[in-house]
Amino acid sequence: MRLTLKCTGGFAGPAGAQTRTVDLAQLPADQADEVQKLLYASDFFALHPKLVKEAPKSWDFQYDLEVDDGQQAHCVRYHLDEAPPALKALTEKLSDEVKPD
Repeated sequence: MRLTLKCTGGFAGPAGAQTRTVDLAQLPADQADEVQKLLYASDFFALHPKLVKEAPKSWDFQYDLEVDDGQQAHCVRYHLDEAPPALKALTEKLSDEVKPD
């Protein structure tokens, strides 16, 4: 399973955009299991493709998470304020533990 998290926004705007890509097969088993549990807890493949604020501020971070498990692929664009708790936790985990590309 491959996950690609893109983050744009904040005070740096497009100049501060970061992308993090991770293949769960390349992670230690416990770390991959934790990511997978958060992904399934969020019911990611059933989420609406857009979970964004109606009137975001220019400094709000926007995330695009694309997940491809080999059988299906899905992408969700969201602000953390609009994301379910498991998706927030997954975003924080990927941001903390995966180096930008």
